[in-house]
Amino acid sequence: MTHSTPNTPAPDPMDHALDRMLDARFAVPSDELTPSSGFVASVMDSIHAEAIEPPPIAFPWGRVIPGAAAILCGLIALVVFVVRTAREVSAPPHLADLPTRVAQGLFAPSAQTTFAWMLLAAGLSVAAVFVSFRLTRHRE
Repeated sequence: MTHSTPNTPAPDPMDHALDRMLDARFAVPSDELTPSSGFVASVMDSIHAEAIEPPPIAFPWGRVIPGAAAILCGLIALVVFVVRTAREVSAPPHLADLPTRVAQGLFAPSAQTTFAWMLLAAGLSVAAVFVSFRLTRHRE
């Protein structure tokens, strides 16, 4: 007779019989599990092909990081320049003084004109990048 402690339950005869039935039902003779020779050959061929495949090419982070840092610095400088120029553009230039200044050779573009040209150049740059992405999107 088995002695049970208060912490462990007594073995149930029904559980033991159920375990035996399930083991007997799912036990498969070993001769039914042999794969065909073609299957083994195809698996071995795929393993060999995968083993001789070269490793993937690593991404060149060493070349990308300096370029990305330079682009970031350029963008920061552009933002600072645009903000400074936008602050200077407060009043429109006096058109009455323009002919006199041109005649004297003292014509210098105003901050407003410089700002307009900057916006035009930035817009054209963004448009060129957008068009190039649209043209090359389906060529992968």
